[in-house]
Amino acid sequence: MRGIAHLALLDVLREARIPVVGLAGSSAGALAAAMYAFGRQMRPVELAEWLRDPELERLQKNDALHQVLRLVEFLRRPYLAEGSKIRQGFRALFGDLRIEESPIPLVIQACDLHTGELVMLKTGPVAEALAASSAVPSVFPPVRWHGRCLVDGDVAEKVPVTAARALGLGPVVAVDVSNKPAASEPRSALEAALQAGEASRRRLLSLALAQADLSIALAADPPIETFDPTQAERAYELGRIRAEEALPRIQQLLGPPPGASPWWLRLAQRKPKPKPTRSVPEQAQSSKP
Repeated sequence: MRGIAHLALLDVLREARIPVVGLAGSSAGALAAAMYAFGRQMRPVELAEWLRDPELERLQKNDALHQVLRLVEFLRRPYLAEGSKIRQGFRALFGDLRIEESPIPLVIQACDLHTGELVMLKTGPVAEALAASSAVPSVFPPVRWHGRCLVDGDVAEKVPVTAARALGLGPVVAVDVSNKPAASEPRSALEAALQAGEASRRRLLSLALAQADLSIALAADPPIETFDPTQAERAYELGRIRAEEALPRIQQLLGPPPGASPWWLRLAQRKPKPKPTRSVPEQAQSSKP
C-alpha cells in the first residue's frame, strides 16, 4: 500500500509539467512506474481493491491464533501466500503489453535469489516482470524467468538507483516509501534479530539513496501496513504532500530552460541602451552665418 505514494509523486510531476524521461521501479514502485509509462490511471482506493487479496489480509492479523498459523506455514512451505490475486490484477491492467513497448524507457528491477545479482528487466511481459519484482521472499513464491529464480528487487538494492542510472537520461530522483523507524528495546532474542536485520536494511537503504541526485522519503508515522487496503488513500495523500514539498528541489535539478544562458552571462551580454539624441531646433537649422 505504501507504494501508492509513488503514483502521487508522479501525478504531482505531471501537474507541474516536469518531464519524466525514464522510469526504474522495484516491487510496488515497479507497478507505479509501469502504470505511469503506459498511461494507466486509477484512484488509490480502486487500485487497492483491484489488487486486494484475502491471503495478504490474513497476514496482517496479529492475534495469537493467526500468529501460530503463520509460524506453522512458515516452517511447512517456502512462502505464505500464492499471490494469484495480485498476478490477476497485473494481467488485467497490462494484458500482453511488453516492457520494450513502453512509450517511456522503463526498467523493472528484480533480484536473482540464487546469486543475489541485481536483474534489470528491460524486455518481456510487463505483468510477469511485475510479479517477479514483487515476489517478497517468504511471502510470495519466486518467479522463474529464463532460467533465473527471481524475487523482489528490494533484496538486491533497496531503491533502484542503479537501474535508473543505467538509463543514462538525466538526474535521478529516488523515492523511499519505508515507514518511519520506531526505536524500542528488544524484548526477546527474535526481536533483537529482527531489529538487527532492520538496522542492516536501513544502512543499505541510505547507501542507495546517497547515489541519487535527490531523495524523497515518505516517512509514514504512524506506520502504513504493507497489505492494509484501508490505508491506500492515506498513502496517496502523504505521497502528494512529500512530492509538493520536494517540488522546488526537483525543479532546481532541471536547471535553466534549454538554450537559456546563466544569469551572469545574460547580464554581461546585455547591450547598453543608446542615448537619446536631442533634436535640433527648427530655428537653428534654418539660420545661416
